[in-house]
Amino acid sequence: MPEAFDKVRAMGVPASHPRELLAVGMARRPSDVEGFLPIADQVLRPFATLRDLQNLSAGELRAQGLDEFESLRTLALLELGRRTAGSGGGEVVQIDCPQDVFRLLSHLRNEKQEHFIAVLLDAKNRVIRWTTVHIGTLTMSVVGTREVFRHAVREGASALIVAHNHPSGDPEPSPEDIKVTKHLAEAGNLLEIPLLDHIILGDRRWVSLSERKHV
Repeated sequence: MPEAFDKVRAMGVPASHPRELLAVGMARRPSDVEGFLPIADQVLRPFATLRDLQNLSAGELRAQGLDEFESLRTLALLELGRRTAGSGGGEVVQIDCPQDVFRLLSHLRNEKQEHFIAVLLDAKNRVIRWTTVHIGTLTMSVVGTREVFRHAVREGASALIVAHNHPSGDPEPSPEDIKVTKHLAEAGNLLEIPLLDHIILGDRRWVSLSERKHV
């Protein structure tokens, strides 16, 4: 039987088993991949589906024997794959209601920090892509109009929706959330790239600031 790295190289990444892919991601050299297979098995065992790997933490990887760099690199690769899957290029996603945004960005429910996302739409409200604008507490000083609409202009978006999560699980908007929303809506009107909604995601529910008449 070939070494794990040789097997992945021979079969190709798309055809390889998740444990082999994870071991390749953890290892620093091809010769190390085989030794990481048992660790990959331990990491994968608690998760019912591969989607659940988004809950994986650096602490869990460190507990399996990975050092800080190996843990960070593994999480970075998983995050890159998640963002790639969610940023377009595959299935066309149509946004018809707030629930569609909640479904698109459902992974944010597991984040421990606020993530502010811009969802860029074409003229038929289909997702061109979505992008993370800011990570951390949402305030006017950190979520600039220029940064939000720069992505929209570059992608030729006809409209956009912004969204962010509340790590507390409670999606009720703060006064600052409403202030940011109104400011972005005014900027969108000036640029003729309307802000259609601002969705705040909680644990199992969401709040649409458009439905609350703040957009």
